[in-house]
Amino acid sequence: MTRAIIDRCGSKGERGIALIVGLVILAVLSLIGIAAFSITTQEERMAGNSRDRMRAFEAAEAALRDCEAFVAGGTAPFDGTGGTYLVTPNASTTPSITESAPARLESWWQTGGHVRQLLDSNGNPFNGNAQAPACIAEQFWVVRPGTNPTGSAIPDYDKAFIAHITAHGYGLNKNTVVRLESYYAM
Repeated sequence: MTRAIIDRCGSKGERGIALIVGLVILAVLSLIGIAAFSITTQEERMAGNSRDRMRAFEAAEAALRDCEAFVAGGTAPFDGTGGTYLVTPNASTTPSITESAPARLESWWQTGGHVRQLLDSNGNPFNGNAQAPACIAEQFWVVRPGTNPTGSAIPDYDKAFIAHITAHGYGLNKNTVVRLESYYAM
């Protein structure tokens, strides 16, 4: 008795296509997972930077308010102490924060004696920031509109005194710096 053997695999034999398709699908899923991880990591960094920048902004705003209150109180000496300076016309020796050179500007904030720092009761920066927020107030005067200064001496009643207040706030990272400015009429 002879039995017929049925060739179920076909005459060509196995080719292993299922293995190749499985590896391709695995590679695609791995790439999707890596891309998702990379995007999530980048979003976390962006959120951290935004949070640090907002913290620096709040510190600068607090320093600006402190300086404005100090100037408004009438006790600011504007003599080069406590972060207050008197800017006189044509004074080349008076340091001015309003100069545009960034290197000179940054040197002001590195020297603690030239600025008014905002510290907590223990003498530390607020909320663990990298540095204490600080401000500088410069007083200068302008001639009121409608007056006609004819000589070098201008009466005080013809002058308007203005304070240019500049505040720096720092985040948790010392490289996160926010600078705010305001003008306060006295």
